[in-house]
Amino acid sequence: MARWQAGNAAATLASAGATLSVLAAELTPRALWHRHRLMTIAVALSLIPRILAALAFRPALLTADSFVYMHDAVTGTLGLIRPDGYPYLLDLFAALPHPLLAVTIAQHLMGIAVAVIVYGLLRYWGLPGWGACLAALPTLFDSREIALESYILPDTLYCLLVVAAAALLLSRRTPRPWQCAAAALLLGYAAVTRGNGLALALVAALFLLIRRVGWRAIAAAAAAIAIPLGGYLLAFHAAYGRFNLTESDGVFLWSRTTSFANCAVIKPPAELRPLCPNLEKSVAPARPAPSWSVTALLHEPGPSAYLWAADVWWRHDAHPGINAYNNALGRAFAERAIEAQPLAYARVVAENVLLTFLTTDRPQGGAYMTFTSAPRIARLPSYYRRYLSSYAHTTSNTHAVRPYSYFVLLYQQPVVFPGVVYLLVVLAGLAVVIRDWRRLGGVQLLPWGLAAMSLLTPAAATQSLYRYTIMAIPLSCLAVGLGVATRNTAPRPAADDR
Repeated sequence: MARWQAGNAAATLASAGATLSVLAAELTPRALWHRHRLMTIAVALSLIPRILAALAFRPALLTADSFVYMHDAVTGTLGLIRPDGYPYLLDLFAALPHPLLAVTIAQHLMGIAVAVIVYGLLRYWGLPGWGACLAALPTLFDSREIALESYILPDTLYCLLVVAAAALLLSRRTPRPWQCAAAALLLGYAAVTRGNGLALALVAALFLLIRRVGWRAIAAAAAAIAIPLGGYLLAFHAAYGRFNLTESDGVFLWSRTTSFANCAVIKPPAELRPLCPNLEKSVAPARPAPSWSVTALLHEPGPSAYLWAADVWWRHDAHPGINAYNNALGRAFAERAIEAQPLAYARVVAENVLLTFLTTDRPQGGAYMTFTSAPRIARLPSYYRRYLSSYAHTTSNTHAVRPYSYFVLLYQQPVVFPGVVYLLVVLAGLAVVIRDWRRLGGVQLLPWGLAAMSLLTPAAATQSLYRYTIMAIPLSCLAVGLGVATRNTAPRPAADDR
């Protein structure tokens, strides 16, 4: 038994070493210029707007969530509202003289890495250089992608983790145990970085079952994903006495129901009646517009308006705050609402997904991660300044630095990935999955499934923001490219799984 295990470990190391050797050979200057010239030029050009962005906005682009992440990184506490995997990354840069600049530079490199992975994987599957480069261009040059990399937010890291995990599983051979374990480890970290990461791990698990990777690979993946997830659950239990990632999922799901819940239909019990929507006097009514119009959808009060209203129920009930008590109340109301009005729930989820594409090219707003000439929070409250000072050693709010900001703001106006094109790419990915139905969707099923789940889960759980769904762009482009490249290629089973 020991001899078999030693031989298996040696084979795994040899396989991983061979993969790294091939990658190293493709990254030499000669190979980059002769075999990957278009992509090399594209990456070099994409550095220009990223360098300008790093110079243009100091100390970084910040939202309310940014300050909470910095606070958690300094104190080592786990938040109740969102998973705190991102502060682990912030910890790596905390000792540097300008940690926020270091973080944003790292995130710019992560964005480029996502594009390089898409390109490299498509070349590996046989797509010509120009086609693989075309699939990577939205991630390299879309101004909103570059803006998101400039924010102190986890979304760029999250995207890289998921795309890298997909790449590990998309080999011509059935993925080996070490590939499955490495991908599971990345997806486990993604799950503690953003709340919908667990849903993406389920998509990957289904893909592994379809590809029949064998029990050893499944066991390796299960053990690997348990490391970050199990560690986080234990830490959360130590802090709050419960095995969970957050104490907010029920409250957020309640906010989703505010778009359709009718308490006359739901008939909630007395303890849940304060959760009925439209009781918050501070939420502004929608502007007059035809109910079918995009304008009506844009201006009706969204879930976030109810969730953070000054007079929302969870702020003033028997146990104020987002906590286990209120989380249970929110979940109970949401489950009743969805059970009583399933079609209405499906309708608002579909509308929210559609708005991802229809509102992409509209004016700037709080839901979009764009460059702004003024800080997103006009005046920092004292506790935000304290959080900023403790991590970044400054109390300066985001400010634009001329002339760099002029060029960046000018760049972002025309250089965007249009919403209609975004939708067409997603639909094209679906088409190539359906085309290969005999192979259960082919290898393109994984990136398209991850893209579809990243579009659906925010809309189903609370509300889609563009930063939650932008990662579907490289995944959808990857799915379409794989559909073209693998037209006549079937994955080969691994020798030890035959």
